[in-house]
Amino acid sequence: MRILSQRYRGQWPWVLAYLAIGLTLVVLLGYAAYDARQIRQTRASTLAQDLLWQEQAIRLHLQTNQNVIENLAYSLAADAIRPADFAARADALMKANPEIAAVEYISREGKRLGGLPVYSARPSSLTPLNDPGLIDALEGAASLGRPVYSSVIYRSTPQVVLVVPYFRATVYEGAVLATYELPPLMQLQVPWWMVQRYDLALIDPSGQALLPADYVAAPDRLSKEVAFEPPGNGLKLRASIRGDSSPASRQIGLLIASVLLLLAMLVWALTLVKKRMAERQRAEEALRDEIGFRAAMEDSLTTGLLAIGRDGELIYVNPGFCQLVGWRADELIGLKPPLPFWPPERLSHCASAFQAIRMGNAPAGGLQLRFMRRDGERFDVRLYASRLIDGRGEHRGWMASLYDTTEIRREREALATSRMQLRTVLEGLDASVSVTDARTGALLYRNRGHANRFSLQADAECCLVPLGAQPLHDGQGEEHFDVISGRWFAVQRRSLDWVDGRPVWLEIASDITARRQAAEEARLRDERLQHTARLVSMGEMASSLAHELNQPLAAIAGYAAAGDSLLEIEPPALKRARETLGKIGDQAARAGQIIRGIRNFVSKRAPREDDCRIDTLLAVPVELLAPLARKAQVKIVVEIPEGLPSFRGDGVMLEQVLFNLMKNGIEAMASLPPAPRRLTVSAGVIDGGIEVSVTDQGTGLSSPNSLFQPFFSTKADGMGMGLNICRSVMEQHRGHLRVEIPPEGGCRFVCRLPLPDTRTDMTEEKA
Repeated sequence: MRILSQRYRGQWPWVLAYLAIGLTLVVLLGYAAYDARQIRQTRASTLAQDLLWQEQAIRLHLQTNQNVIENLAYSLAADAIRPADFAARADALMKANPEIAAVEYISREGKRLGGLPVYSARPSSLTPLNDPGLIDALEGAASLGRPVYSSVIYRSTPQVVLVVPYFRATVYEGAVLATYELPPLMQLQVPWWMVQRYDLALIDPSGQALLPADYVAAPDRLSKEVAFEPPGNGLKLRASIRGDSSPASRQIGLLIASVLLLLAMLVWALTLVKKRMAERQRAEEALRDEIGFRAAMEDSLTTGLLAIGRDGELIYVNPGFCQLVGWRADELIGLKPPLPFWPPERLSHCASAFQAIRMGNAPAGGLQLRFMRRDGERFDVRLYASRLIDGRGEHRGWMASLYDTTEIRREREALATSRMQLRTVLEGLDASVSVTDARTGALLYRNRGHANRFSLQADAECCLVPLGAQPLHDGQGEEHFDVISGRWFAVQRRSLDWVDGRPVWLEIASDITARRQAAEEARLRDERLQHTARLVSMGEMASSLAHELNQPLAAIAGYAAAGDSLLEIEPPALKRARETLGKIGDQAARAGQIIRGIRNFVSKRAPREDDCRIDTLLAVPVELLAPLARKAQVKIVVEIPEGLPSFRGDGVMLEQVLFNLMKNGIEAMASLPPAPRRLTVSAGVIDGGIEVSVTDQGTGLSSPNSLFQPFFSTKADGMGMGLNICRSVMEQHRGHLRVEIPPEGGCRFVCRLPLPDTRTDMTEEKA
């Protein structure tokens, strides 16, 4: 505490010096802030005065022009002016005011009667007479009986139109229009000194800059806005000061910078003086710390240290050694062999090691010895010894360090036991386990299961990956077929560090041949059931399709007879005969299309993947089910929006799914009255996928969760496999099939298919 109080008592002069410098800096910055505030207030007042002057100048200019235009309107109302005189006075007004693009007068119906410029067709640069903004201004001027400015009208440039009505007695007869172009108005009415001082902008009611078009408001600049009158309509004139610097502020800034530089130099000088004074104090403290640090290092070591003199006596032991053996330092210093921490049964061994140390024959890897604690407990140590040379280079004896290795020995024995247990477990596994070097591929270990399944030559140095052409990544698992044994294996690979620290690959291969065979048999069984279901469906539709084919065949026969009659008359009606032949061809194509649809539907082939569209997939099921729907008096309604994206899939398999769902819906409504029999098929994009729903108006389902179970059917003659196969087809396409109960009754089946950016390609397992 006394040292700390002396240290703080010596610091107060430096604190006062730094405090004085800080107060000087605060006063200087306060003065600069006050001066900047005064300058900003002065510039804000000047900005307000200049902007008010500019606003009054523009107001006076526009009011003067308005008076001239009102005189023209009064002259028109009194029939005291001819068109030529109106044009002459308008020309003089436009020459004196280049911002006026046109001066013209119109009738009460809004038809142009005369004025400048003269044209045969109204130029596109002028505001159309039927513009909504101009019509609003005309109606306002006619109803108020005074001049009115229109809102901003955007043509080639922003424009406003001054509308001055004229009346005969109290009847509105028309109006005189003066079209102002805002860019020339601002350019001619703003003096040069305003442009040099300020950034001027004309702002519309929404806050956007009309003029200039590239105007960007600077948030840190001083600015002010006034209403742009007399046009008004929310227009504002904004002025922003260009930069915030002035000669006075620059001088104040230079003064502040100079004072700050002087203060920084003063702080730097004080810091150097303080540093020099602290260096001497640190040197004195370092000497004291060095002595204490060396003692602390020796006392904090858990490793035992002892020094042996040239005559074999102990001249030094550290606290770590005393803690190991249980004797105090004063009890050990000066002792000669035999030492009290040597066990009686190991006296000769310890004496030989002690003599080897004195002779300089101690091995570099240390000596393994057994010592005894004061309470008689034995413990193992590893002892390292070397010659003790003092600062003058003289040999003073020998220095030895030792540490307790009892726990390390126990851990090694436990580790060896654990390795033996692990090896026993691995050898008993049915899976094939192997370890290979990650860099060289050298085989480091394989269990009995690996040796029995994968034979290697006796002199083989490497264990190549037995399955698959491509090596697996870390943590990845794949299934591979072994062409030698003819069996399937699931291979898992992990990267880890071997016992010596080098990176290795751990591979585990499990025999999955039985599982693969069961999956293949299930897949073939599903395909056979699906094919059988299609054939049964075709058998049920045979009578309806026969009727459907009779129609085109009967039509062909009728058209052939009619054509024969047309060719027998004199002269032959060749034109009508050609039309009849064309109809025969259409009916033959129709019959062929029906037969091709049936053939594609019942054909058995391997799955494939093509670009599919929902409207194309629905065409075949709708056409095939049309006879059955007419027979059951069911109306099929297809609600497919345009522009649905395409997706990848097996078109024929998806057509079979849609056919089965639509056929089930038609059969579910067989017991209903004819009126409400309606089957609705709709589609849409929902959450990154296409969903197709088939909704019927049948009696509904009592247990929808059991529909997809094998051999469960709600029909008396059903096999209970159709919906299960449909769900399998949807899952093969990375989609799913679900059933819903609509609030209005019936049943709805929803097929969801992922779009190309949210799904992966279908894969076929190949042996």
